[in-house]
Amino acid sequence: MIRHVLPALLVLAACSTSTEPDAGGTFAPLCFNPPDGGVFVSGLASPVPGCAAPAGPTGVLDLAALGWAPQGGVLVVPDSPPGTPLPVVFAFHGAFGTGADLRDRLALDDAVDGGAILVYPTAIAGTWDITQVSPDGRRVDRLISRLADTYCIDPSRIYISGFSAGAVFTLYLGCNVPQTFAGIAVMAGSDARFDTRCCTKPVSGIFIHGSHDEAFSLAEGRAARAGVATRDHCSATTTPDGAHCFAYACPAPWAVDGCEWDGDHDLPDWAAAEVSRFFSLGQ
Repeated sequence: MIRHVLPALLVLAACSTSTEPDAGGTFAPLCFNPPDGGVFVSGLASPVPGCAAPAGPTGVLDLAALGWAPQGGVLVVPDSPPGTPLPVVFAFHGAFGTGADLRDRLALDDAVDGGAILVYPTAIAGTWDITQVSPDGRRVDRLISRLADTYCIDPSRIYISGFSAGAVFTLYLGCNVPQTFAGIAVMAGSDARFDTRCCTKPVSGIFIHGSHDEAFSLAEGRAARAGVATRDHCSATTTPDGAHCFAYACPAPWAVDGCEWDGDHDLPDWAAAEVSRFFSLGQ
């Protein structure tokens, strides 16, 4: 179970500033450099090749056994009618956890109820790399390509989510390659660990944060949420949304939800249900 995570365990592989400033004394933004020709750069055509391929394996699968990720992780593929495009949700664990850990803790499988393919990768080096080259970011790119070649997925409905360090990684990808994702779910996260000058395009997001979080403060969580709401040109007006959240007034198609709860650096037992609702899964 992923519960209290000491600040020392929240370390992500962070950007190092080795470039020289320009004439004005300003450093260039340190943004993720995705692989040429990958999904993050070239996107996916619809329908994806997997929609015409022989049916891939279903059920609860091991990413290492599939040969997709040496570090392991869990892939959950529901049975579905052939040729029916399915949404995909990635879920990123906290520092030095595993994909299997987060799957057990979050219980997203139950909330989605077969309405999406779920991917719980394990970080390459124990925690998520948020440098310019980011091996973890490139691994996610390759996993999306593998999914598109093997299964009938919906390119317009690929989502990412994460807890703690995994939430930072979620924000990092949502900042640098937002065009790939239909939405992000940030659970107890912060955008203070990477260069937010790279965040220039909109992305929808739901933000779940405990009011007594001592690892990433509620103020940090609110700042990350406000950053996305600003990019999405949302107003400060909010209305109740779901059982535990509120929604900003955002121009279509963007949406931003905040969900604050009386807790610490943890996941509330309703987190998966709210994420599934926000992503319109399991319906």
